[in-house]
Amino acid sequence: MYLLTGASKGIGRHLLERLVQTTDEPVIAFYNSTQPDFEHPNVEWCKVDLSSFEETEKAFAQFGDKLTNIKFINCAGVSFNAVTHKFPELEWEKLIHVNLTSTFYICKLLLPYMRNEGYGRIVFISSIVAQTGVVGASAYAASKSGLWGLMKTLVQENASKGITCNTLNLGYFDIGLIREVPEAYLEDLKKRIPNKALGNPDDIFKTIQLLMDTTYINGSCIDINGGLY
Repeated sequence: MYLLTGASKGIGRHLLERLVQTTDEPVIAFYNSTQPDFEHPNVEWCKVDLSSFEETEKAFAQFGDKLTNIKFINCAGVSFNAVTHKFPELEWEKLIHVNLTSTFYICKLLLPYMRNEGYGRIVFISSIVAQTGVVGASAYAASKSGLWGLMKTLVQENASKGITCNTLNLGYFDIGLIREVPEAYLEDLKKRIPNKALGNPDDIFKTIQLLMDTTYINGSCIDINGGLY
């Protein structure tokens, strides 16, 4: 069974569409603010505010015995830009809760199932921003680098139980909000990428497929960025 957060738009939506094309396994697709417009017999949608532990716990409780052979892909995330000395405290707290704390909540709830079964796959979607820094992205960068520390600890605690956890550090892809970026900025960005192009989101899916099929890639931060550092 796949569990996919942030599944109703952007990269999460792309991964969902590719999953149902390539596997017969059921998918629990989580969303919050963006109403899903995609239906498939193998997909069960679940609306939940993942920044609330109570809501998340209640959502997972309803699936009960369905939670077997778990493959968790964490795509949920929000962004807010402001230079650090002007960053609103409430926006910081909201972003950290959605991007980082909610990931901890889900792992806390899923790991007992995984450990009992002796199997689990966990993939966190992180960002090149945590490596390079971007003006105005202090909270976003902090939340995404926080996923690395969480991932490394989960590996130490759970690898002996047949559970792998890895992080994908994404560059800039031709999907989602990047399409709203002004053309002049976009062209400048492409010049800075050694590949001279935005990424194809299917490369993300193919990397996730590899991680789902292997046991010895564990605790890795995998860069998918066209060579941009």
